[in-house]
Amino acid sequence: MKNLIVLFFYFLTQFSYSQTAISDKDSDDEIPQHEQAFYEKNTKAFVYTDKNGAKMPYRLFLPDNYNPKKEYPIVLVFHGAGSRGNDNLKQLRPWVAGWMNEQVQKDNPCIILMPQCPKKQQWVNVPWKEGSYRFKDIPVSDPMKLAKEIFDKVVQEYSVDKKRVYVMGMSMGGYGTWNFVMRYPKIIAAAVPICGAGDPSMAKKIKRIPIWAFHGDKDPTVPLAGSTEMIESLTRFKKHKARFTIYKDVGHNSYELAWKNPSLVDWLFSQHKN
Repeated sequence: MKNLIVLFFYFLTQFSYSQTAISDKDSDDEIPQHEQAFYEKNTKAFVYTDKNGAKMPYRLFLPDNYNPKKEYPIVLVFHGAGSRGNDNLKQLRPWVAGWMNEQVQKDNPCIILMPQCPKKQQWVNVPWKEGSYRFKDIPVSDPMKLAKEIFDKVVQEYSVDKKRVYVMGMSMGGYGTWNFVMRYPKIIAAAVPICGAGDPSMAKKIKRIPIWAFHGDKDPTVPLAGSTEMIESLTRFKKHKARFTIYKDVGHNSYELAWKNPSLVDWLFSQHKN
């Protein structure tokens, strides 16, 4: 029965949302992908230590000719499980660091913050294959605490436009994105959760936040229901700002497609918090 509901909602999205399921074919206007050395060269490496001595590496990208007298939007990006560690390098995947590309920065100069989750830990301590979960039953994880402290530190130390705080994440980071939005809704201008899941019962709390979710319809790692249940719960409210793209015949690698979409870039950077 649950599979039938998901299938029904899949077809419903083709008519209900301005962005419908699309193919994985390349496009000439896609954001180009670079070698990791490019992302490494154009970011600064830091290690944050909290009051108890816990550490978290993170990478920070600042726009060319960064001017502290000018305010910049910030994008907090939560990577997936394969980028965990303490080398401060693995998280520099294109779908995490790709928007430092000149093509994006020319029109949308921004600060990009990329923390790295430790091995064997998660942004949200839930089993990925089960999809949706109950927010109140899952305490904030240690990595999420550290990521929020790093975020606060960066916002304090750099010239950030607090009306343009964006969060994006994929897979394990998709869970992290939904969780961050549910946990800190007052600071978020827009969010992009990719192949993740959250708690549909929290929709009322985040109903006014512009959210564009992405998922592959053949995802074997995080069920499609993880996204459909969140979006369906949001669209029950009038004047919701939820969008949803389902990639047809795509598995868990929907994140490899979503970040390249120039329409997503245009949409995200046009969002401002009231």
